Amino acid sequence: MTRRYLVPGEPSRRTGLALLCVVLVAYFGLSYDNFFTVSNGLTILMNVSAIAIAAIGAMFLVVSGNVDLSIGGQYALISVVTAQFAKNSGNVWLAVFIGLLTGTILGLVNGILVKYMKISPLIVTLGTMAVFKGLAYLVSSGKSVFGFSDAFIFLGRARINTVPLPVIIAAVLFVIGGFWLLRSATGLRLFAIGGNQQAARLTGVDVDWLVVKLYVVNGLLMGVVAVLTTARLGSGTPQIGTSFELDVLTAVILGGVGFAGGSGHPAGVFVGVATIGILSSGLIFAGLEDWWQQISKGLVLLLALGADQIAEHRRARSVRKDAPIEAADPTPVAAGPPSASGSAEDEYGLGDAARRTPGEVVLRASGLARRFGSVFALRNGTFEVRAGQVVCIVGDNGAGKSTLIKLISGVHRPDAGTIALDGEPVEFGGPIDARRAGIETVHQDLAVCPNLGVAHNLILGDEPRRRMFGVIPVRDDAAAIARTRDRLASLGIALTDMNRSVGRLSGGQRQSVSIARAMKEGVKLVILDEPTAALGVTQTRNVLRIARQAADNGAGVILISHDIRTVFATADRVVVLRLGEVVYDDEIGNVTHTRLLHLMAGLEDVRGPSGPVGDEAALDAAAAKGN
Repeated sequence: MTRRYLVPGEPSRRTGLALLCVVLVAYFGLSYDNFFTVSNGLTILMNVSAIAIAAIGAMFLVVSGNVDLSIGGQYALISVVTAQFAKNSGNVWLAVFIGLLTGTILGLVNGILVKYMKISPLIVTLGTMAVFKGLAYLVSSGKSVFGFSDAFIFLGRARINTVPLPVIIAAVLFVIGGFWLLRSATGLRLFAIGGNQQAARLTGVDVDWLVVKLYVVNGLLMGVVAVLTTARLGSGTPQIGTSFELDVLTAVILGGVGFAGGSGHPAGVFVGVATIGILSSGLIFAGLEDWWQQISKGLVLLLALGADQIAEHRRARSVRKDAPIEAADPTPVAAGPPSASGSAEDEYGLGDAARRTPGEVVLRASGLARRFGSVFALRNGTFEVRAGQVVCIVGDNGAGKSTLIKLISGVHRPDAGTIALDGEPVEFGGPIDARRAGIETVHQDLAVCPNLGVAHNLILGDEPRRRMFGVIPVRDDAAAIARTRDRLASLGIALTDMNRSVGRLSGGQRQSVSIARAMKEGVKLVILDEPTAALGVTQTRNVLRIARQAADNGAGVILISHDIRTVFATADRVVVLRLGEVVYDDEIGNVTHTRLLHLMAGLEDVRGPSGPVGDEAALDAAAAKGN
């Protein structure tokens, strides 16, 4: 099988910026005699090696929609701590270990604060930046620390064939980091978090702890930066790292990583780092003061942010222009309820209303309850779903329908009650646990990441993997494409470009991708939360056909809908929720449109001994409209 590789998100390799770098090199080279020398080239690489290493961690964070403004404070604190151990112990490897450990701890502190404070990482890391910087002065008493052994200084000044060791380390780490971001399953999840954090969470990605790990990695990389720089300078000082975060963020954003997250490419970041190095070196050759370098970097950052906004605007216009228009269905929609001559199944093209005999119980929910603060969203969620059966859950807004399915799908944990799957009690710690158990959910907001392609959205949280050269674990995009094509084809969904971002698809196509993700092989229970909301008749017909197909293939199906016609077209059983409690649970053939409306609205059943009392025609007409 031919292997294919899909780039996550909508990356920019900043080709234009690369051309600007060439122009800058040509200009400075023609203007100053020594600019084109190998020595100057190595000096530029040496000067940007710290930025390149730090840019790896910053790239991970910004792609995921996060940021760390405290890296300058981390730089200073790690430097003086490492210097103290290098001076007092004389042990090179102990000093290196302490430096890396300090960086890891500082990153962990940032990650935990971001996770639990639930506020913008900008604010959190702005605060920790001041704390870390103050601690650097406290640890060093405001003085530089020096007096290291030659072995420790060697780490920062060693050369291999004239190439400085820090440059080699930076290159190796950058290649590894870029490869991991683009080719690993976890790298794909970073793009997903940056594109739609809630969607990533609902598909089973452990967003909070993954972000914490990113901050830890970022701190570790700052440990590498601080150790190498301290060794190269021969001293540790609390003044180091001033405006360092500006340099790193400028390189990352200039390199095409969207500040809002969800896009970027390591090649672009490399060009951004190179631009900073060339610009700084050229200004030094020009004899300009240091503040001109700061001004130029700030202006470049503003230009990069402006270019980012322009690109986003163009992308949005392109989405609106390219999005296919869903054709209106020529089939007229009946104004009234199904009659003896035309059933709901016929209206939606589902064929015979006869259902297959349901199999064993797949899911049994007993007494599920959940409260949010003082409000009970669900009091008594009790019902069951059998294999090969479609159970429609209906109820008015606020009845507890979404809460019920979020308990079953692992989004929330129940305060009371039990869930049994195939007769065995289960407890889900998150959506990924439910997916592993065989429960797939199509949420009302679809839970798709607009920045990712069709194939990446379909496999998110369940990524196929392979081992490159039999050793290196990578994401298997070829298998993802094959899986996506097979699943879409089996559901009768026509999409050709598997790498087309979902944000460029129509509403019906996004719905199809979300549903196709749930229809994987071996699924036991499929949950569809308002799958036909805002869809036309043609798209509604396709969704209901897929739901019936899933049941006919042996899965249990839970479908939540406000549309009475949808319920009667698809359901084997109907469950009515009102004020957080199940008030009705029976086969669909045992209830009429009118009575179902009464049950949903909380009205008393006013059927008399000879038939319904009142204007049932009006109620049936309302039922036909889905009221």
